Amino acid sequence: MPKKKHYSYFKGYSDCTDCALWAANSLSRLIESYSEEKAESTMNEIHGIEHESDTVKHRMIENLAKEFLPPIERDDIMTLMDELDNVVDSIDEVNRRICMFRIKEMREDMKRLSKELIAIIGALQDLIREFEHFKKSKSIKEKIIRVNTLESEGDTLHFNAVSHLFATSGNPLEVMAWKEIYDCVEECFDACEHAADAVASIILSNT
Repeated sequence: MPKKKHYSYFKGYSDCTDCALWAANSLSRLIESYSEEKAESTMNEIHGIEHESDTVKHRMIENLAKEFLPPIERDDIMTLMDELDNVVDSIDEVNRRICMFRIKEMREDMKRLSKELIAIIGALQDLIREFEHFKKSKSIKEKIIRVNTLESEGDTLHFNAVSHLFATSGNPLEVMAWKEIYDCVEECFDACEHAADAVASIILSNT
């Protein structure tokens, strides 16, 4: 009888960050060549990616329920999975806001925020791939710091975008809509930092 293949939680984490980068790239393509019609189709695309991330999470929960001796504490496994899933959810929320407010034209500040989002998710992906080897890794602390640094840069971009919005737009409805969209992007940055912080916390409690 063939031996049952062992489930890899670390692979599950990587799959989730792959979904996040996939969603961020889809959002970036929309922002770089924007139209309302494309916004609707991209919303459907990212929602499908978000569903794929949820499937990864549910598969992890199912395996954890049957796992006798997981590689790290059960609570730690689920905390990190929740944080990574939140990254995908937050990207989905950005696109939903763009569609909800019927945005007619993309702002340049949004393009800068989108590029920063791809950078921070790429750094998070790099960190998660290294996470499996956290007990022996010599670079994982630097990778955590890299995510935190990019999140700080994202906060600065968010501040500048909001400041520029209030300085240049005389339309209160436009200000309201874009302020909320920018805040959603900042939540994406925060979600990445929270995931990196969860990794740091797991390392401290499991070494």
